[in-house]
Amino acid sequence: MCAMTNQTDLHMHTTASDGDLTPDALIDLAHEQGLTTIAITDHDTTDGVVPAQQAAAAHGITVLPGIELSAETEEDGDVHMLGYFINMDDAAFQKALEEFRERRYHRGRGMVRKLNELGVPLAWESVQAIAGDAPIARPHIARAMLKAGFVNELQEAFDNYLADDAPAYVSRHRMSPEEAVDLIHSAGGVAVLAHPGLVKRYEPILERLIPYGLDGIELNHPKNAPDVRERVKQFAEGTDLILTGGSDFHRPDRADGAISLGTENPPDDAVERLRAKAAERAG
Repeated sequence: MCAMTNQTDLHMHTTASDGDLTPDALIDLAHEQGLTTIAITDHDTTDGVVPAQQAAAAHGITVLPGIELSAETEEDGDVHMLGYFINMDDAAFQKALEEFRERRYHRGRGMVRKLNELGVPLAWESVQAIAGDAPIARPHIARAMLKAGFVNELQEAFDNYLADDAPAYVSRHRMSPEEAVDLIHSAGGVAVLAHPGLVKRYEPILERLIPYGLDGIELNHPKNAPDVRERVKQFAEGTDLILTGGSDFHRPDRADGAISLGTENPPDDAVERLRAKAAERAG
């Protein structure tokens, strides 16, 4: 079994996507939790990375440049891909992210329009107010619905309106996992399959992505059951696949006040292996 450290967390989100904390506030919390190395992995944007790195300097925290790309397949739904050590100044990469965000905007407008047709008079402006500059995502719509009193809890918004098979759902432009791997590689990054425990059929996905060029798999994640973790380690045996881990932190919303940030950690060699793989790709 891989040795773990409680000082590294390689999966978290800020207000640049669908997290509740600003990069500054997230760094403060990471410092409180004793973390020394983290990765900002916002959905389809790198806007939170530099502010986090600037805030982290005062605490001696290392912030790796990261991203979580929203890939999916028709058969399995979401198959998200984490990218580490990406070149955030890569113009083609940023142009692709801008196009993703534009599609998210129109998708969000479509879901609000459907809600209105279903008798839920949610104002688009209220969704924008919650999202701010972040790419519009379903959690923003759900939170706007909760704030306006149209649902009693966030899960109700998904169950009754926003889930994949719910009446207000709008499908999005589908980026394949292979396209996500290619996009990350094009920016010099390292591509890691996120939370296989949340993928409907993660084993066939791994079987097709490993020969395609996948660099790693997220071993430790709150939604990876023990059997998933064991199977992931089996996939990695005898290969160069990098095993990672992170809390997938979005907000401090536990009823008991507990903080999940830092509770799921990568193997001790994960960061150096990610760094070495990125250097190899750059070379």
